[in-house]
Amino acid sequence: MNSLIEHQILRSIADGFKLLGNAVSPSLYPYSWFSTLHAARISLLFQSHTFRLKTHSVLGWKTYIGGFCLMSWGGMILSHILLNLPPPVLYASQFWVNYISVHLFLTLVFSRMSPLLADVDLLSTMDLLLFPLDAMLRVNAVVGTLDHLSPGSPSHESISPVLINSPLFHFILGCTASAGGGVIAASLGVWNPNWGSGGFTPVFLRKGPRSPLRSALSTLDVWGGGLVAVIYGLSTFHVAFRPLLSVLAPYAYAFALVDIQPVKPFSSSDGKCLAAAVLIVLFGTRALAAKLHVSEPAPAANKGNSHRT
Repeated sequence: MNSLIEHQILRSIADGFKLLGNAVSPSLYPYSWFSTLHAARISLLFQSHTFRLKTHSVLGWKTYIGGFCLMSWGGMILSHILLNLPPPVLYASQFWVNYISVHLFLTLVFSRMSPLLADVDLLSTMDLLLFPLDAMLRVNAVVGTLDHLSPGSPSHESISPVLINSPLFHFILGCTASAGGGVIAASLGVWNPNWGSGGFTPVFLRKGPRSPLRSALSTLDVWGGGLVAVIYGLSTFHVAFRPLLSVLAPYAYAFALVDIQPVKPFSSSDGKCLAAAVLIVLFGTRALAAKLHVSEPAPAANKGNSHRT
């Protein structure tokens, strides 16, 4: 029964990935739902920052579009630099057309509805409704980057074997592909007229919430990408994780309550779905925690201050 449920969950996620890989309109707008929805989510997040900080009206168009593009593609650019490969945005014009057109369209749509994107409660509700999509978009970006490390990739021969065979590099690459754009954008403060005015300390290194759970959830975008890379590498038996698999295998057999068959490696698509299932749970936990935190009533004012002596 459990295996059937797990199969159905992974199958549903696989169907979702297949759907998101289709073009919005093959003839009118031949860009995938993956990139289009990613651009939409980044645009809404970028605009919400500008409205809440009241910088929307003072940003020039070059700053407005440049900051959005950096926030959208920062992870791709950084991860390709780590791989010593040219970032696709340097030679593929479709990225520019796809992302900027979505950003300008949503800018027009919300130009008269700025209070909506400044409403923290509404944004937390949106995150709670869209956390499966957000997780799948992250996993797609991470796995797409990790595929460069696979033997069948055309880029495989161009990448140092030291990096290909390092589990640590897989983890770092996953973190970078997942959160590179957001980290760069927040570190530079791209929603401000003058970038860097708030300092250059990466956001995940800044002091966070005191609660260990809240602190972990606040940096989920970063370490969640690394976790996806590890799950994907382990489940597909990537050569970098084989030493780790050989260490873990005896423990799996020792603690099994019944005889288990030798585990076979997942296909690339199944490993991607497994990683997505884990990240969906984590993103859902964060979205629910954020919604509950926003919904908490404000602390009552000190009653002693309401009486004059």
